[in-house]
Amino acid sequence: MGFDLSDLAGLLNMGPPAGEAWFEQTESIVGFAPQKPTAKRPIILRHWPDSGAIAYVFARTSNLDRVEVNNPGHDHRQEWPKCWLRDVGSIVVSRPLPVPKDALDEPHRLCSESDQLTIDAVKRARWQTK
Repeated sequence: MGFDLSDLAGLLNMGPPAGEAWFEQTESIVGFAPQKPTAKRPIILRHWPDSGAIAYVFARTSNLDRVEVNNPGHDHRQEWPKCWLRDVGSIVVSRPLPVPKDALDEPHRLCSESDQLTIDAVKRARWQTK
């Protein structure tokens, strides 16, 4: 049985890199478009708290009517074979979404963002609602 860096990060309660780690999860968990509970939504990690069971993510949408953070299409299928974000999209940073940390696991990992402008914009965005 292997032990990789994600296992170590989990033991130390360190999450994947904020602004870079992409996941896919159902709308029933993400809640961005709850009217489509079984649809898959790409989400990018914004904040992984040191304690607690909830992380904050932003949803990515292909609806470009309201572009908040432009995210170029991804072209890294050799490195990340599960990534399906080939088209240009928008990351909705005005709506941080709380999701259970355990929903952001390796089986749901899509890829790692490589566009530095996207990473910087996600890291600058506010992640808590008050």
